[in-house]
Amino acid sequence: LGSSADRPAALAELMGIIVNEGVRRPIVRVQSLHFAEKTPFETRFERRAQGGDQVLPKEVAAVARRALLDVVQNGTAKRLRDSLTDMNGGSIAIGGKTGTGDHRFDTYGAHGQLISSRVVNRSATFMFILGDRYFGTLVAYVPGEEAAKYHFTSALATQILKNLMPTLANLFNPGTQAVACR
Repeated sequence: LGSSADRPAALAELMGIIVNEGVRRPIVRVQSLHFAEKTPFETRFERRAQGGDQVLPKEVAAVARRALLDVVQNGTAKRLRDSLTDMNGGSIAIGGKTGTGDHRFDTYGAHGQLISSRVVNRSATFMFILGDRYFGTLVAYVPGEEAAKYHFTSALATQILKNLMPTLANLFNPGTQAVACR
C-alpha cells in the first residue's frame, strides 16, 4: 500500500465497496442545497437515491472486511482497537489497511551493489472502515529530497485517525457529549 500508485480517493472507493458488500455506489459529494428560503426564488436540490454496481461478490467483500478488521484487532493498526464506542459503551468495528512508503530511485551495478540512491518521497497511509457505513483514507506525504529527513511509518496515519475519534464519535452518537473514546 505504501508504495502503490493508487490515489487516496481510489483507496477510499475500495473501502466503500467492501463496506457495501461488494457494491460500488455512486460518489456523492453534496446531499442537498437550499437557496433563498422563504423568497419567490426559493430553490431546493436534493440527492436522489441511486443504485450501484456489484463489482465484487458479497462473499469476497465479507472476507476482505474480516481481514481489515483483523488489522485493527491484531495487526499493524491495533492502536485503534476499542477506540470508538456507541452510546451504550459497545465497541464499534474498525478495520483498515496500513502502508508505509520509502520511495527511492536506486541504481545497482552488474554485481548487485548499490551505486546510488535518490529519495523520491515518503508516505504513510491508512485506508479504513468505521462501523457499517463510514470509510476513508488518510495519507501523510513528504515529497522530494526533503523526505530523507523523515522516518515515520503508517503508525502516523493510524494515530491521526485515533486523534480524530472524539469528533468522529458524533457520527455514531449524534448530539451526545459523553462518548467513551480511548
